[in-house]
Amino acid sequence: MPPISLLRHAPSDAVSRLMDRTEPLPATADVIIIGGGIMGCSAAWYLARANLKVVLLEKNRIASQQSGRNWGFVRSLYRDPAELPLAAQALSLWPDLRAELGHETGWTRSGCLFLCADEDERRSYQAWLNAAGGMVSQTRMLSPDDVAARFPRISLRTEGAIIAEADGQAEPTLATLAFARAAINAGAIVLEDCGVSALETAGGSVCGVQTEHGPVRAPIVICAAGEQTYRLLQGLDVQLPQKVVRSTVSLTQPLPAMDLPCFVGYGLGLRQRPDGSCIIATDAGTDIDLTLDSLRASRYFLREVVRNHKGFSFRLGKPFVSDLYTRLSVPKSDWAIKPRDPDIAPNARRVQENLKRFTSLFAEMPPVEIVKSWAGNIDVMPDALPVIDASWPASGLIIATGFSGHGFGLGPAVGSTLSALARGAQPSTDLKPFSADRFLRGAYSRPYAAI
Repeated sequence: MPPISLLRHAPSDAVSRLMDRTEPLPATADVIIIGGGIMGCSAAWYLARANLKVVLLEKNRIASQQSGRNWGFVRSLYRDPAELPLAAQALSLWPDLRAELGHETGWTRSGCLFLCADEDERRSYQAWLNAAGGMVSQTRMLSPDDVAARFPRISLRTEGAIIAEADGQAEPTLATLAFARAAINAGAIVLEDCGVSALETAGGSVCGVQTEHGPVRAPIVICAAGEQTYRLLQGLDVQLPQKVVRSTVSLTQPLPAMDLPCFVGYGLGLRQRPDGSCIIATDAGTDIDLTLDSLRASRYFLREVVRNHKGFSFRLGKPFVSDLYTRLSVPKSDWAIKPRDPDIAPNARRVQENLKRFTSLFAEMPPVEIVKSWAGNIDVMPDALPVIDASWPASGLIIATGFSGHGFGLGPAVGSTLSALARGAQPSTDLKPFSADRFLRGAYSRPYAAI
């Protein structure tokens, strides 16, 4: 078997500095981007390519949080129909990114497969396919016999499956770093270890940001700060109902080829990488770490937590202590910055449960060894749809957050969309379902799916 390189697996292995030099903090920019995840980095690339002066500010390292900790799926399959235009746009962009950016992204058109464990799941996937209609391509239902014939590695007898042949996968850290490096080559300034503590406004419009190293002025600010977005918006007297859940992911040693698309079934999410190693995780199972902030906006989430209580595990531990320490020892103005590099512990129980699921689903595979496990903090919204908005609450402010665990694959399309908004151009997709004030207006519904 080929040697496995941990450098290509975030979170902590691949977040070295992009450049071996110190970049001074500029006084001004055309556009400031807060957050070094795939949304911020892709937006930086598209804006720098359009010859705008872009400054991207990241409090830790590029791809150090959820953009480097996710499963690496690039899918249209079983998304909320409101997201499908963005997913289609993203799938049109991913194949050419390696050549366009000049750096590896790990993109492979591998497809995506969701098994039907029972008749209820089969009906649910068929209903989604009917609703998606012409918004998806190369997507169809498979019979139990189709699944058994095409994917003989699967040991269990299923009720069929749904497959999206045009979906694929990419390497989260590689792809995010590719956008960042390409943006730098195009003239963008990317600063790590530079946290933003506040948005600056004047006359109802943003005019820049305050960082831990000083101010930067700009007429346009893109806030793609992940789980810290709601804290930055609080400075504008805006209450964004954004919450955080913790998801555990593991990496196996290289295994024989399984000939599987990106896979979800019987409680397991799986992606086999080109070197044979597998990313495995719990499908729709997350941990909620209780903190002093847990009750904020809880009314928006209570119904779904009760409805899907079996998928959630409430934890009182280190995050609570860390939150208490921050509140007692750190000025409130710095709460969006610290802790700079949070210690997000994987759930050991879920790791073992996922190994059991893997063994049950793929009984003929050799014994699986876990090389490493990690966890990520996923910022979620009450309807599991993101916020992508340039009209509220201040002129010049563009918000991109709350991707609820399925944003990575949308990254290129979201970056292109944010670039269009920042340039005053018309985005190619309808952003009405992603408005920031939909919760205040009551114009939202329950999540379409748990994933």
